[in-house]
Amino acid sequence: MQRRGEIWRDLREGLASLMLCNLGDYISGAFLHLFKPVIERAPIILALLPAASDARGDVYSSYGSRLGTLLHLGLYRRHIREELEALLVLIVLVNTWIGVLVTVLGSVLGHASISLLDTVFISLFSALVSAAFMIPATTWLASYSFRRGLDPDNLVAPIATLFGDIVTIPSIVAGYMVAARLPAPAKTGLVAALLAAAAALLARLLGRGAGARAARILRENLSIILLATLLSGLAGAFLVDNMTRLLNWPGILVVVPAFLEDGGAVAVRLSSKLTTRLHLGSLRAACRPDRWVASQLLISLLLALPVFTSLGLLGAATALVSGAPAGWAAKAFAAVLAAGLTLSLIVSLLSYCLAIASFRLGVDPDNVLAPLLTSIADILGVMTLVAYVAAIT
Repeated sequence: MQRRGEIWRDLREGLASLMLCNLGDYISGAFLHLFKPVIERAPIILALLPAASDARGDVYSSYGSRLGTLLHLGLYRRHIREELEALLVLIVLVNTWIGVLVTVLGSVLGHASISLLDTVFISLFSALVSAAFMIPATTWLASYSFRRGLDPDNLVAPIATLFGDIVTIPSIVAGYMVAARLPAPAKTGLVAALLAAAAALLARLLGRGAGARAARILRENLSIILLATLLSGLAGAFLVDNMTRLLNWPGILVVVPAFLEDGGAVAVRLSSKLTTRLHLGSLRAACRPDRWVASQLLISLLLALPVFTSLGLLGAATALVSGAPAGWAAKAFAAVLAAGLTLSLIVSLLSYCLAIASFRLGVDPDNVLAPLLTSIADILGVMTLVAYVAAIT
């Protein structure tokens, strides 16, 4: 009876958080449709989207997952300051890396249209605008849900992606517009000041006598996020390569942000559950999944079904509004749903394998799973969506 009650709780809370995440995805898709003329003039915005969006998921899902573990262990008040300090350093360093990465990939692949300084500035500007909203929102959500008797592992990571979705595209577009108007010395000064502040805080955290938890977060979380955003940068390059197709497939462009985020949200919800169980000692780090893990994998697929069904309906409705025939709208719906379920199955299995592997290697899964899974979901999501849509057209 207790296991059945937990399953129903996970289904209720997981579906609520993922559908809220979908709401943010719809808003993000609407922004993408709204800013379509700007994107056509500046493909760098589309190139930045997966990496910037993934950085929000990487940084804040890891942060939310760690807060959930601290709350369950009763250590929240002891470590919250170190968490916030490490978070600020991560935001600056990760988004500087994204700017450099997108510029390099654009140059290598032949579609660079903006300078390194501008790309780094846009990435940092977008990150700081997002942080002003997401840091207090994610922190409040974790503590409030725990106080209300809800499981933060079911809620924080998916809803953090909702918050990120709402602000990512407008902040990137705003950063692009600001970068186009500011003189180069002003942009250079702002970027240099942020990097200097992050370096000073990093030196203090890594120095002798500094918080050991913050140092571990930076040591484990930063390296894995840099690797993860490399995959997301490749996803962005793949998006730019397929930009003409996406613009010409009615109803598909609007679902791209949601599709990428939902795959990552499904995986991160599961990884948060697995990580907490591993830390509490109620789940063995065994290669063969037990009955509880099998039930959680099934829950992930059950949660993915309504999420990607609604997303497919959004794509079909957008196609009809754009003047596409009903047959194409039906194909768009089928492609989005099939690709979404395929993606969810793959990332859920990866979530379990990576959780067990990292725990057995002595690495905190809270620091590595969310970045890896969201970035893997990005590149696999782009590939599966494009493949399914191409197959039916």
